[in-house]
Amino acid sequence: MTDAATGRTEGRGDAVASGGRVVAFGEAMLRLTPPGRERLERTRRLDVTVGGAELNTAVALRCLGVPAAWVSTLPRTPLGRMIAREARAAGVDVDGVSWVPEEAGRTGLYFLEEAADPRPSAVTYDRADSAIARIAPGTFDWPALLRGAGLLHISGITPAVSAGLREETGVAIRTARAVGVPVAFDLNYRSKLWSEAEAAASFRELVPLVDVLFASRGGLRTFFGIDGTVEECLRAAREDLGVEVAVMTRKKNRGSRGIKLGSLALGPAGQIAQAPWVETEIVDRLGGGDAFAAGFIAGYLEDPANLERACGLGTAAAALKHTVPGDFLAATRAEVEAVLLSEGAGVLQR
Repeated sequence: MTDAATGRTEGRGDAVASGGRVVAFGEAMLRLTPPGRERLERTRRLDVTVGGAELNTAVALRCLGVPAAWVSTLPRTPLGRMIAREARAAGVDVDGVSWVPEEAGRTGLYFLEEAADPRPSAVTYDRADSAIARIAPGTFDWPALLRGAGLLHISGITPAVSAGLREETGVAIRTARAVGVPVAFDLNYRSKLWSEAEAAASFRELVPLVDVLFASRGGLRTFFGIDGTVEECLRAAREDLGVEVAVMTRKKNRGSRGIKLGSLALGPAGQIAQAPWVETEIVDRLGGGDAFAAGFIAGYLEDPANLERACGLGTAAAALKHTVPGDFLAATRAEVEAVLLSEGAGVLQR
């Protein structure tokens, strides 16, 4: 039975507990990085990898042993095929990718200039008119794509890419609600893609339909006027926005090459769940939040009531992602579990 106001389906917890693959929806691009922390303006070489928030999460889920499918649009070009090949090589199901001719849209690119203190790292996008940005609403058969799924995952980057993709994001989420598939949403904001006002209008429409919300204190303050301590923000996110579970990550930077990671979550039980802090050396920051989302989702699908363990898996996955280059996590489930044990988090193993 579906609530007409929110689109939520009664008994949605059964879909979580039953597992099933995670369906991730969003754009992936080629990442071009000058080696040796060289400046983009004078490099003679570029390292090529693949990255994109939802695909990063799908790859990390596969590392953790969770079936994952990625839904997107790619051009029938060597670059489009490269992205699909990398996703497939990581074990991600790409059958939901919509393929279009080159004239219907290109492959998005982004350039990462890695730096050392005091020079900040910088990202330069070249993604206008990408294939997925040019999709028409109704491109995807969401009832078919979500059949048998345990969860739908989307980030705030996806609706930012274009008006058509914004509308398709809403269709995907509402379809998930109608068929009883829980939705996880990462409140990512990219100022280079849209304004705060545009993002706020979209987020205020979508977030009340979400089950698991990943958000920062800054994001909650900017887009929903929620402020206060971490605990106050988590409680307000649940009570004011109506999400089932609110999740926050925490970071303490240790210069340019070190970071301390933690996380908290609040669910229906009303008690704050917290993961132990994990210190890690930074090789590559990008994709860390996506790896956290994957770890949390993996734990949540296994036991929705044990948010402490979900936070622990997320924090450990994020820590390991920071130690490898590229956007994708490269680690086994055993290595993620070992981080929990090494940080004195044996209680999370239950």
